[in-house]
Amino acid sequence: MASLYPSKATGWTSVLALLAMMLSRPVLADPAPVPPFSDHYRLKSQGIPFTIEATRTLRRVRDGLWEMNVHAKNWLGEIRETALFSWQDCMPETSFYGYRRRGLGRVKKAEVHINRDTGVAVSERSNKPMTSYEVGSNATDDLSLTLALQCRLRQGANDITLDVADDRGLSTHHYRVVGKEKLDIDHMAVNTVKVKRVRAADSKRQTFLWFAPGRDYALVKLEQQNADGKHTMTLMDEN
Repeated sequence: MASLYPSKATGWTSVLALLAMMLSRPVLADPAPVPPFSDHYRLKSQGIPFTIEATRTLRRVRDGLWEMNVHAKNWLGEIRETALFSWQDCMPETSFYGYRRRGLGRVKKAEVHINRDTGVAVSERSNKPMTSYEVGSNATDDLSLTLALQCRLRQGANDITLDVADDRGLSTHHYRVVGKEKLDIDHMAVNTVKVKRVRAADSKRQTFLWFAPGRDYALVKLEQQNADGKHTMTLMDEN
């Protein structure tokens, strides 16, 4: 399996969840750039003769703090991934990112804590020493970057650059709209905008994402080609 999101080189295998509870009383706040959701996806990897279902959820933890969460589980193991962030215009500015993978008797995990006051990220991952690095004021994470893309596409952007913090350090991601496609999502035709991650000319990795304008630019498909094959995540339409 390789990573659910395009920045992990090993495919769908990086994911961690930190479930946060909602406050007991309602919070009155301005509408978020991307409203809360809970969507289900099918994950398919080349060479694996079955699909895995995953849940992708966005919710408000408390006023100003949001949680993005992905959870996938089958008889082989479990993958969880979580980010905590605050919205600044269209940018989900991350304060925590982490993943946890359990399977075949092993557990792999990583966490990144970002102190927005000092601009320093501290990274911890399995069997590796703790490291720290500087981040800019607008850094997001591997999981929340799709929310930034969704928001920017809705504003009409065609070329998007994001600073992304993960357990290995800070990197710059460049995305570009490359066209429009009509996809078959559970036997329903869905009009989409196709986005490509722009990589170095000699890169053997390819990442494409499809967002649906008719659904507030929700992510409906992600496809990544790695050295170990093609990995695809497709929305399960429940309408």
